[in-house]
Amino acid sequence: MVLKIALIASLLLISATMASAVTVGETEQLTFEVNQRAPAWSPDGQLITYSSEQAIWSMNADGSEQTRIYDTIAWEGEPSFSADGKYIYFATEHVQPFSSNFISIRKVEIAEKSNSLQVADSTADKRAPVMSPDGTKIAYLSKAAGNYDIWVMNPDGSSNRQITDSSSDEGAPAWSPDGKMLVYSLEGNIWEVGIDGSVPVVLRDDAFENTHPVFSPDGTKIAFVSDRSGNSDLWVMNSDNLGIEQITFDNSSQTHPAWSPEGDKLAFASNEGGDFNIWTIALSDIDSPIELGQDKELIIEEEPFNIVKEIEDFVLESPLRTLMILFAMSVVIMLFFLRNFLKGLD
Repeated sequence: MVLKIALIASLLLISATMASAVTVGETEQLTFEVNQRAPAWSPDGQLITYSSEQAIWSMNADGSEQTRIYDTIAWEGEPSFSADGKYIYFATEHVQPFSSNFISIRKVEIAEKSNSLQVADSTADKRAPVMSPDGTKIAYLSKAAGNYDIWVMNPDGSSNRQITDSSSDEGAPAWSPDGKMLVYSLEGNIWEVGIDGSVPVVLRDDAFENTHPVFSPDGTKIAFVSDRSGNSDLWVMNSDNLGIEQITFDNSSQTHPAWSPEGDKLAFASNEGGDFNIWTIALSDIDSPIELGQDKELIIEEEPFNIVKEIEDFVLESPLRTLMILFAMSVVIMLFFLRNFLKGLD
């Protein structure tokens, strides 16, 4: 007989008393161009930076005053703000004669758009930079170990340290609000890892393609992209991994979710209408836990402990070791009885 874990049963009981958590509000299109992607909010929530046709742009949070920040003949993308809001960090491709192309990380000062600086060296492709909330570290993807892994470095490009090491490419990292954890995607699953060198933990492992995870400002939720509805839509899950809720329902592809600092909006890229542009969607009630709902199929079930079956399995798997154990036990028993017998003769 299959027995459900007591903890999961209690979670089901709690979830039965809860209403659906996240309330979805108005959706608004902010840009109306071609190939607008990867939005990121400024720390004060006043600006959104994004990539537009291989260049770095910014605009007000309502879509007004769209301004080109950095543009060369090469590709630039994946922008994010510094913790103080003065700089934008981004990835850029270098095209050099008689040399292989590579991707590096640069930063540009918003007030002085001509003031840009390469942050990470060019020994291997580096991209998807994102600064920690306290401004002391930058997490990014690097091919220094052969494929894209997650690394962290100081804002000036020094003290590079590898955080993950897998045989597949990790997706872009995102910081937890306390700066202690990073969330990312790997092979269609959502993972979390501490920057202290702890072992990565999988948060979402199902039959769907789950990518682009990002923490909410209060750390209780993670927004991500999933194809579980048949399209690439935005979803939100509790940061403890159980409980999910669909946020977008369009017959198009949504990607690159980014929480506003207040947690009341998600900016994202969508090809609704044909071309990818930047949109926002209003959210409320994000501080309440999401009920299990569709995650009930992820509830872990396990068989009750059966000592007889465990012994049978051990004997079948290790017959030689079983004989050695039985021989040792018989010797111990014989010595025990022999000792008692000799004591009786005294």
